[in-house]
Amino acid sequence: MRTTFRFLLLTLIACTILSAAPEAQAEQTGREAEHNRKGLEYFKEGFYQKLPKGQQREADRAFDLATAEFQNAIALKPDFVEAHRNLARLYYVRRQLSKAAESYRNVISLAPRDIDAHVQLALAYVELERFDEAVHQLELAKTQTDDREAIRKLDGYIQKIRERK
Repeated sequence: MRTTFRFLLLTLIACTILSAAPEAQAEQTGREAEHNRKGLEYFKEGFYQKLPKGQQREADRAFDLATAEFQNAIALKPDFVEAHRNLARLYYVRRQLSKAAESYRNVISLAPRDIDAHVQLALAYVELERFDEAVHQLELAKTQTDDREAIRKLDGYIQKIRERK
């Protein structure tokens, strides 16, 4: 059951990466955007082509290249939110949860009203069994929106974390 949940979660994260890419690319036109685009290509290759075929070593190589590209984009433009977000998601997919959490914190520092980043950081904290920090992130996310439905969902996530704790 837990394996199925993780697979669905990883698929959701991958879809989020792909759905965010076109609008992010429209905002960035320099070399940093090219590095981010290449990083997404390497990610897709590893996640959608190599992993399903059981080619873990090849997927890891593609993920390493994606990591380098996202880091290059960030080096060129430290406030490039999408590159930070893509790097965080890649770290999460690779189960490098401490690095994922650090990258999500970077996203939040650049875009504090990004509710998704708060939720993803909380999820990384849950995986790291840092439940109090996860709840804190979700409570903080609630202060960043007036959307009643979003707040209701965040309260539901908080309740689930408290039950799991």
